[in-house]
Amino acid sequence: MKQRMSEDLLIKYLLGEGSPAEAFEIEAWAAANSANAKKLEEVKIILETSKRLAQVSPLSEIEAWEKFKSKRAAAKDEPVRVIPMSANTNWLRIAAAVIFLIGGGWIGYYLYSGQKGASADWVNVKATNSVRIDTLPDGSIVHINKNSAISYSGIFKSKREIRLTGEAFFNVKHNEAAPFTVHVNDISILDVGTAFNVKSRQHNTEVIVESGIVKVSKNNNAVQLKARQMVNIKSGDKSFKIENTTDELYNYYISNTFTASKTPLWRLIDVINDAYNSDIKIKNNALRNTPITITIRLQDSLTDILNLIKLTTPEMHVDKTGGNIVIR
Repeated sequence: MKQRMSEDLLIKYLLGEGSPAEAFEIEAWAAANSANAKKLEEVKIILETSKRLAQVSPLSEIEAWEKFKSKRAAAKDEPVRVIPMSANTNWLRIAAAVIFLIGGGWIGYYLYSGQKGASADWVNVKATNSVRIDTLPDGSIVHINKNSAISYSGIFKSKREIRLTGEAFFNVKHNEAAPFTVHVNDISILDVGTAFNVKSRQHNTEVIVESGIVKVSKNNNAVQLKARQMVNIKSGDKSFKIENTTDELYNYYISNTFTASKTPLWRLIDVINDAYNSDIKIKNNALRNTPITITIRLQDSLTDILNLIKLTTPEMHVDKTGGNIVIR
């Protein structure tokens, strides 16, 4: 992990204009120690100060930027002055003073270019420790699972393109004139108006259609999925296999319940492992395909969930050793 983080990158993150990968990197960096967290907070204060300055400045955004460029050019011709700083000098005060001197400065320009730029603008939405529900500019609704993120172009209404990291459920508003496309890994999911779930984990991509029709493509390969159909694409796959969905466990983070109806035990445990970031293993092959019918609340503890599953199958034994959980 980087010991030092670029202030340019921190500002992009605070403006919500960095990529999902950059956001995750910065959040991990800030969580690593209190000094990093303090640095991020200080940059946030500077950024907020610059915004207020831009709002009250008598100069237009373009005029402020042109003034800053002329000051910067003049500064290049002047000898560099070294200002001695004691260990107790507050760099935040110095930085804030610089912002006042340049009247919004390069940060003001950064805001200006981000707001006025056209197709290069991307809006980033991320979920960290909880599911996030967001309404997109076209009226479509997206449920973003925790530790996942999406980004979309600022011209989303006329060109509906989404970049996804992690997992999200899309309920798409119908618009034949502007197809809705989700990009994840090197796969594209094209839709006109429907509801579908996309999950990307460790370079595997799973697409499940709840209603309507979507087209899933990668390079020169493409398949069309209808309601209650799915495809699971692994890295390196050259062909796609369409399967029928036999459960609705994929939507647990939307409904807040795990609903299993004669669902094989291995499938239920896979989803629970994903939801709770656990690593429950089934060591009894005779139990793997045991059909389970049960409804479990997402807010229940992992221990309570395992006890409920155990009640459905008396021959099941759950062993816990430290952080390891094994079904025998």
